[in-house]
Amino acid sequence: MAKTNSTPPKPRKPGRPSKSSVDAALDIRRAALKAFARAGFNGVSIVEIARMAGVAKPLVHYHYASKDVLWEAALDDAVANLRAEVVQFQGALAATASAPDLLRMVARQLVLFASRYPELVHIVVDETGKGGARARWLSTHLLAPGYAMGKTLIEGLARLSGTREPAVEHVVPMILGIMNFPFMDAEIIRDAYGVDVHAKDYVERHGELLFQVLGPLLLAT
Repeated sequence: MAKTNSTPPKPRKPGRPSKSSVDAALDIRRAALKAFARAGFNGVSIVEIARMAGVAKPLVHYHYASKDVLWEAALDDAVANLRAEVVQFQGALAATASAPDLLRMVARQLVLFASRYPELVHIVVDETGKGGARARWLSTHLLAPGYAMGKTLIEGLARLSGTREPAVEHVVPMILGIMNFPFMDAEIIRDAYGVDVHAKDYVERHGELLFQVLGPLLLAT
């Protein structure tokens, strides 16, 4: 028999994940985010998350020591992705000198963000009403920075437009409600009005609506 020069592959070390299992960690986090948004932390099991991710339950436990750890990892991914998009958008705003143009860009982009991250909104609404460690995590990593950014934006628009700064404690929550609510109730709105809130034309119209609502509050007339 002819000899072969090929060297058999070394066996994988016990307990060390294969390349496919490392890649699966991202699928697990994505599945977990959807599951937590749909059913809440207590309404979903590791078995269900594994099924949604297309992996075996032991692989979930291999990557994440507990459901709490997985929850934080899944949310951390989503928040990091959103933050990166916000930073990129802030760069585009720097070239905008007109207050109306700036406000229109911001309003449309806020709605676009909401349409891309509805899971975050569902989870925030569910968790912040309960309090506890997960609510504190959301406050620290998402909500407090978001409210601070909203205040800074409104103050900047007031200076640019030459108007007196409105009460941010009213305006920021109002903006959050308008931009997010359609994407929280997407199925109900579809059943009631026969529209897909994630469709490009709906997102654009809703962004323009937010601009029209904010204009009288934030722009000089």
